Amino acid sequence: MSNLTTETYTISRHTLFIPKPYAQVLAKLQRSIKKDTNSTPLSLTTHKDKTSFTNEVNPLLGPHSFMQFHLLNHGAWLALHDPSEVPHAGKQAMRVIYGNPLIAITMLKEDVRGGLHVPVDALVVQRLDGKGTDVVWVRPSSVIAGWEGASMELRRAAEVLDGKVEALWGWVAGDEDEGEGKL
Repeated sequence: MSNLTTETYTISRHTLFIPKPYAQVLAKLQRSIKKDTNSTPLSLTTHKDKTSFTNEVNPLLGPHSFMQFHLLNHGAWLALHDPSEVPHAGKQAMRVIYGNPLIAITMLKEDVRGGLHVPVDALVVQRLDGKGTDVVWVRPSSVIAGWEGASMELRRAAEVLDGKVEALWGWVAGDEDEGEGKL
């Protein structure tokens, strides 16, 4: 017999305004989150041990300890709509899915259900007035460990991820263009 359980909790969504053009923000982000350029993507299932997996993951990580998993170009299909009906039609909007399996395991070992929210993602959006970019993301700990019964170990691990995500976006928003600001 099936049984549905529902847990309700508050999610924290952040929006960071960056007074830079969309293309510049996206380019700077992609300097930090490496895209796997191998002809075969990261294999999560073919490793015989943790060491071989770690050895494959580490070179794929950028200076902020993240790699890019996928891009969803919402701007491409929004452009198909009339701007009078869809305000962001004609504006750029990219969902960026990024993460680090070596960070994810610190949470998944505490509660595998956290896998619903890793890797993390953000939406990089050209502002309606064209003057800058908004970056929207959900604070990872609020979805991974935000319910009443979450263990302290899970919360601590998720808060480490919060800090890394916030440091990444702080670097992207910053004015320094040289160096990766490795953490």
